[in-house]
Amino acid sequence: MKKIPVTVLSGFLGSGKTTTINHIIETKRAQSVAIIVNDIAEVNIDGKQIGDKILQTEEKLVELQNGCLCCTLRGDLFDETRKLALEGKYDYLIIEASGVSEPLPIAATFTFPMDDGKSLKDIAQLDTMVTVVDAVNFIEQYHSNEMDIQERKTRLHTHDHTSVVELMIDQLEFANVILVNKSGLVSAEKLDKIHQMIRAINAEAKIIDTNHGQVDLQEIMNTNSFDFEKAEEYPTWFKEMEREDHKGQKDDGSHSHEGGHGLVHSHSHEFGLTAFVYRARKPFAPKRFMDFTDSPIAGLIRSKGFFWLCTRMDEVGDFQLAGKLKDYRKAGKWYSTVPKENWTPEMKAFIQEEWVEPFGDRRQEIVFIGSDDEIDQADITKRLDACLLTESELNEDYSKFPDPFPRW
Repeated sequence: MKKIPVTVLSGFLGSGKTTTINHIIETKRAQSVAIIVNDIAEVNIDGKQIGDKILQTEEKLVELQNGCLCCTLRGDLFDETRKLALEGKYDYLIIEASGVSEPLPIAATFTFPMDDGKSLKDIAQLDTMVTVVDAVNFIEQYHSNEMDIQERKTRLHTHDHTSVVELMIDQLEFANVILVNKSGLVSAEKLDKIHQMIRAINAEAKIIDTNHGQVDLQEIMNTNSFDFEKAEEYPTWFKEMEREDHKGQKDDGSHSHEGGHGLVHSHSHEFGLTAFVYRARKPFAPKRFMDFTDSPIAGLIRSKGFFWLCTRMDEVGDFQLAGKLKDYRKAGKWYSTVPKENWTPEMKAFIQEEWVEPFGDRRQEIVFIGSDDEIDQADITKRLDACLLTESELNEDYSKFPDPFPRW
């Protein structure tokens, strides 16, 4: 049996992993690609955005959500990878890890024996570990200089981290290829500084500057650049193996094991992050929602999702917020606008799940991720609720409301 090659795509929140996946889908040519997408939020926005692109293709999308591949969903990762490999239909597998996933435990999962004594290495070939970096926000997120990073590199690595910075460092250290995305939005001097910082963390990975996730697929697929023997020299690898030897036991409450599939731990505890989804079934008044996005949100690191404006009732808005970057664009049209006779079986199943009268699948669905000691979910929810049309406004001609958003 030919092993399916695998690329794991890591990177901190907002770096551009989903954009890179979409680029792969659009430029893969004759290759048949399967994709596993992981999101720590209850709603897998990344999976939905990618799924929209592959509904009419031969590709396969598997969504793993409300957990993390490096811990709570480790067993699911094994099971889904095994299924895809044994199907024999796909030339390649891409795994997009959540923004708070550590790549080393994901790679280590390929070596752990499961219930039948086999491992993923028997059916899948871990080919490339890719980390995506957000050039615009990288330096600001780190708040440290090369000396700090170099000192961090000389210490023994541990599995239990306490800061986002350490997570980002782990994602960089374990990469074969590092994509510095949004590179065109920073000066040459800042880009050089970013390269210098990355090199202080990982002197051997290939660094590629990209924009909109556009990279030559030969640089991230079928590179044969991941080496298990070399990876096993990484200090934390032994800790991962050690922990797996004790699976089924429970420790001080911050770690436990489920179903014999591996570790369970709380990323909120380790990295101080909170993720929640704002949902509503009324449209936003554009001016009020724009005012909300222009206002500071304490502790916010990343926000993304779908939004719905009363002035554009048929159009799905795609909202992205990472650091100082804000992006609003048209993601397509709501399925409510598609004549029922044109619904495919896949669309019908999705529509039935999402449909709520009187507006069908139209909705607000936005994920917010931030520092759990600063971000205020109740305040954000209250402010967004104030952006929704009131009952009296729903009886007005709201199509004429002021709309400051760019035309799509």
